[in-house]
Amino acid sequence: MKTRGISAAAAAVALTWSAFSGAGVGAAAPDPYFPLPPSWCPGNPPGALTASGYGGYCEGNSYPDGTRWNAYSIGLLWQPVRCIIPNGSAFPPLAPPGGCGGDWKG
Repeated sequence: MKTRGISAAAAAVALTWSAFSGAGVGAAAPDPYFPLPPSWCPGNPPGALTASGYGGYCEGNSYPDGTRWNAYSIGLLWQPVRCIIPNGSAFPPLAPPGGCGGDWKG
């Protein structure tokens, strides 16, 4: 009797995990312009450390105007995604309204 309850709970957990993880047939690829920290950072340099206990960053690919979506962490907490003008500094300036494909309101 207990085994049936455990297997039902395990099946429910597996089903929930597959729904949230995107596993399954026909799962869409993530947007290459929009980062999903800490695991999907297509604009970061190859091998770049995305996050540590001290902080980190996660970026999408650049738009034709040079702007890109960026998220940064302080400790283990990720801040909201924002549109930046990458300039190689640790604190790049925010993009003007209309950046990041026209979606940034500034």
